[in-house]
Amino acid sequence: MLDCQACISRYIRIIFANVFPRPDHAVDFKKKKELDREILYLQDPLKLAENTIALLRKDDNEKALDLVRAASKQIPCTVSWNHVVDYEMSKGRIQKAVKIYNEMKKRAQKPDAQTFTIILRGLSWHPHLQETVPLALKIYHSMFAENCPIKPNIIHTNAVLNVCARARDMDALWGVAARLPPKGQGAPNNLTFTMILNAIRVSAFSNDKDLGDEAWEEQSLRRQRAVMRGRQIWEEIVPRWRAGDMWIDEELMCAMGRLLLLGSVARDYDDILSLAEQVMSIPRRKRPLQEPREVADAGEQTASAQKSSDDKDSVIREGRQNDPMQEKMDGDDLGLPPSPQTPILNPALANVFQLVSTAPKISFARPGRNTLSLLLDACINLRAIPSAQAYWGLLTDPSGPYNVIPDSENYHSYLRVLRVQRNSKAAAGLIADMYSGELKGMGMLQPKTFRIALSACVRDRNSPHAMEHTIKILNVMYKALPEPDIKSLEMFLDVAAAPVKRDFRITLEALRALETGTRLLRNYVLFGAEGAIVTDELKGAATEFAKRLVGVYDSVLFFAGDRLEGGERSGIMKQKAGLSAWVQRRMRGVKEGGRREAREPVKEGEENLVRKIRESEPLALRTYSGDRHGRMGLKGAAGHTRMLRKGARRGEGVGVWKRMKRARVARERSGEFEGFE
Repeated sequence: MLDCQACISRYIRIIFANVFPRPDHAVDFKKKKELDREILYLQDPLKLAENTIALLRKDDNEKALDLVRAASKQIPCTVSWNHVVDYEMSKGRIQKAVKIYNEMKKRAQKPDAQTFTIILRGLSWHPHLQETVPLALKIYHSMFAENCPIKPNIIHTNAVLNVCARARDMDALWGVAARLPPKGQGAPNNLTFTMILNAIRVSAFSNDKDLGDEAWEEQSLRRQRAVMRGRQIWEEIVPRWRAGDMWIDEELMCAMGRLLLLGSVARDYDDILSLAEQVMSIPRRKRPLQEPREVADAGEQTASAQKSSDDKDSVIREGRQNDPMQEKMDGDDLGLPPSPQTPILNPALANVFQLVSTAPKISFARPGRNTLSLLLDACINLRAIPSAQAYWGLLTDPSGPYNVIPDSENYHSYLRVLRVQRNSKAAAGLIADMYSGELKGMGMLQPKTFRIALSACVRDRNSPHAMEHTIKILNVMYKALPEPDIKSLEMFLDVAAAPVKRDFRITLEALRALETGTRLLRNYVLFGAEGAIVTDELKGAATEFAKRLVGVYDSVLFFAGDRLEGGERSGIMKQKAGLSAWVQRRMRGVKEGGRREAREPVKEGEENLVRKIRESEPLALRTYSGDRHGRMGLKGAAGHTRMLRKGARRGEGVGVWKRMKRARVARERSGEFEGFE
């Protein structure tokens, strides 16, 4: 019953709220008073923007939005609205961000150029959503309306091109690019052409997975069409650059170079060297391919090195995480499908990478790490190994004009060059410099690094000094990596067990160098490492490696014969026996330490005996051994269990247990286990 004025008022408010609900952006009266008091000290738009950023950093977006709404009645606060829209875009709430943008216009806060940039940039962060591209095009085309105070500039164009490129919508991208003026404020710049070239390169791989392995010709033709389109675009870039209307940076040059790497003829790779000379004034280290017959012969040599991949050519793909070792890398020995007939190159596009004469308006780009990696990849595809080494020395020389400091990917590319050259000595020296020089501790040495370097040693295994260089690389790996890499150890074993004429003592020295890696690998499989998970696949690979290593020990013992001394031979046999026992335990599914991973099923009538066995396992590990520390191996624990089971069947289980307990007490009194806890 309503017996007071307060209850009546509360009841009326409830009824009124149900009949006339408040909008979502309505603020409580008490909260509104707090916001009004806070706005008194935020009359400066800059202070309001700073306070909005502070609230958004605390993820208090609701209060920040209410504060901006309240301030919109008194001061212009477009910047604060931009911060709120940017926050919602960063969280992936696109619809809410657009809703706030529309509310901003309704509250008489005019959006500026930065508002459209924030919205278009935020849409590029979520290209997987279906409404991303249509919404970006709608907002971009609305800026061309007569009543829109903000006209699109090249920044907005680049933002919407980025949305289309990330969504792989080439039709929408070409539609936006067609509206660009040739000159003026909205003319394309270096970032515009970089996005277009990268989008063309990515679109060449969009349907490779659906075609399958049998559509090699269709895949190659699509890539060649992408290269031809890139040449046409570069033909438009060079005159603008010569006239001084735009400038070319390293990112744009490398975008064109990576697109040329998709080609399947030598002319495309050779043009990368001409491109670097044209844009960066880097002198060529290889004679240009000019004669048609020469181009055809080089194309036949390099076409067999091309293979369909998801995002790179075959030579670059060799350096990925698995980095498989290739026994044959020259010419047709790779066994790849032949290159199909490629589209005829327009003579006008063939000379698009000619060297431009120096003029006052031309400024050459400065090469960096991306350029170094691009040139090395081009030389590898051309099989121009001396040229690759010349480019490496020219760009990385500290006293030279460029002084490029290589990163890990640059070193990996150069190691691939040494692998093709079968230069194990240089590979070992480079690994040593990476560890002992300034690069130590910077994360440069990875398992992938040692795999590429050891693959160079595998290709150079016929050299009498290959084993020496391989041991040097292995010793660096022990120091650089927290746990041994199983694939690197397998490649080391490939060199040690290579079927070449070699003194058995060289192989024996290699096996001694491998003892540390084998011990670390066994410990890693057994105990794991911090933050790492030992998978069943890794355990199986370690077991197979140990089995191969036992076979190498057998080969050394067989070929050495009587030339091994007694102590040396016994040491080898001891190492082999320990490794064989570990393999057998792994094959039986038994962990090191004396306990099986799965206990045997309990038989009927043995419940009490099994309980005594399980309770006495720690005691058994201390008594049934001659070790003064109380350790017992697998055979001792298994023998103890079998003995108790056998005694139980005879009715002597308890008696055997008492005799073993008395023996333990006697040993403790005699001092045999002195100091044991």
